[in-house]
Amino acid sequence: MTLLKEPLLHFAIGGAALFVAYGWLNNDGAMSDRPEIRIDDGHLRWITETWSSQWQRQPSKDELDGLVAELVKEEMLAREARALGLDRDDTIIRRRLAQKMAFLIEDTARIAEPTDEDLRRFYDARADKFRREAQVSFVHAFFSGSKRADAAADARRVLAGSAQLGETEIINQGDQSLLASKFEDNNESDIAAQFGPTFAGAVAALSPGEWKGPIESAYGLHLVRVLESAPPGVKSFAEARAEVLEQWREEQRRVYEARYFAELLKKYDIVTDASVEPVAGPLAQHTDGAR
Repeated sequence: MTLLKEPLLHFAIGGAALFVAYGWLNNDGAMSDRPEIRIDDGHLRWITETWSSQWQRQPSKDELDGLVAELVKEEMLAREARALGLDRDDTIIRRRLAQKMAFLIEDTARIAEPTDEDLRRFYDARADKFRREAQVSFVHAFFSGSKRADAAADARRVLAGSAQLGETEIINQGDQSLLASKFEDNNESDIAAQFGPTFAGAVAALSPGEWKGPIESAYGLHLVRVLESAPPGVKSFAEARAEVLEQWREEQRRVYEARYFAELLKKYDIVTDASVEPVAGPLAQHTDGAR
């Protein structure tokens, strides 16, 4: 019985009791070791906006509940897949991650806006890149093969008397169509998009002044009078400024990206098999623009 009076024993029993009580009162402690999946306002806003953009309305309460449940399910499956290593050696996942990182690099590249002097120097060094095609302004009279027995003969007849007719009279002797009768400052590509490449080439070769034709297009036959034309050449800085700014920004982005990858490459040792060496050897050349 002397043992029961021993203070050390009392202390041990009390400590054990406290330990048991703490475990009983905090029996969810084991649960804190479980991984946490947190759904916040950002997730809710994202799934709501994604759903709304597809269906053109806000989701109902039940639909939103289902969307959140699917998000949780997707996150759990993704984590289990990563735990099993299913993300390793997967080309699609690797490319998607690389793409997201590339977007992040672009977003973090804070490129200062250039001054006019910066743009002017950029333009002067690359003026030949800012060329304009030959431009043509013309009017035409349309002769439809589906509305006339001999559209070519009718067009030639009108052309023969064109010197005595005004522009509107000549156009009115043609057939109505959805095409405008007058086109201003169009390049050959623009004309080809409207009438076809054969017509565009023929019109681009005409000199301003007299009515010519008939010229065949994708629609039928036309009499054409070129009002004025401008030869191809280099655009002035004022004309090209928007293009210059766009190309300047693109070059700055490439320089920033090259510098980033040059620094990133320093973090890694690229180890290759002998068979890959001829291809992987010049890898550093891809970052030369950063130096």
